[in-house]
Amino acid sequence: MKFLEYTLFFLKVRESLLLGLMDSKYIPIFETMKTIGIIGCGWLGIPLGKALQQKEFIVRGTRRSEKGIQLLKENGINAFQLEVLPNKVSGDLSFFSGLESLLISIPPERKKDPTSFVPKIKSLLNIIQESGIQRLLFLSSSSVYGKSGGVFDENTIPVPETQAAKALYEVEQIIMNCNIPSVVIRLGGLIGENRNPIIHLQNRKISNPNGSINFVHQIDAINGISGLLEQTKRNGIYNLVSPHHPSRRAYYSFIAKKLKFPKPEFEKGETTVRIIKGEKIVAETTFDYIVNNLLI
Repeated sequence: MKFLEYTLFFLKVRESLLLGLMDSKYIPIFETMKTIGIIGCGWLGIPLGKALQQKEFIVRGTRRSEKGIQLLKENGINAFQLEVLPNKVSGDLSFFSGLESLLISIPPERKKDPTSFVPKIKSLLNIIQESGIQRLLFLSSSSVYGKSGGVFDENTIPVPETQAAKALYEVEQIIMNCNIPSVVIRLGGLIGENRNPIIHLQNRKISNPNGSINFVHQIDAINGISGLLEQTKRNGIYNLVSPHHPSRRAYYSFIAKKLKFPKPEFEKGETTVRIIKGEKIVAETTFDYIVNNLLI
């Protein structure tokens, strides 16, 4: 028994060395149960991949462009050029070989045709179900709950309103009904380094100033996703949204001052207070929010 344990340890170390030296098209035969692929390894996926590597995961990431592939390599992530299309998945399909878990981190293309998202994921699932992947995680959005006021948690039946949100919710259902143990993670609005909605709200009046913020910081998104990955028996739906819900007026006024942007202007009108609860993941895993005050 000890001999087997030592042999597996040696193979794991050997694969890690090979992954650093070989081209992305080379797939080592010495796979482990902690090999994860991230489809759409970008602003969130790259730091997530680096965090997982520190936890001894072997991480593979995909991007569509040569520039994206180069960025992955610069960050020490084993890179595969892959594109998910409505009728096929093109590129380096060796990415799927030997994966234990797969994280799908590609959103609907809001500016183009969000309705193409569902056939894209269906074409991807055709490959996933034949690949031997044992666990599937899908990054969705709290936008599936709709725009109405109220308090929403994982037991709330979503009423998506936009085409993108409708596509996300349909994909959630497809994934949860597939024959692979799956986790759907509904992210709040992502904020963090070089990313904040106020950047796109310059010279515009901000609506619903007395409504609530439902954001999650990049740090908490990374820790929450990696926590769910490590808890292999946890499946189902989890919200990842900060427990701090300041008003939109308070938040954007604070951030504008912090970033030295012009003081924001706000629309007048009725208030819609919408709170997305993200406590289930705290109750059921070892994860807890670090950025639990968004006004700092």
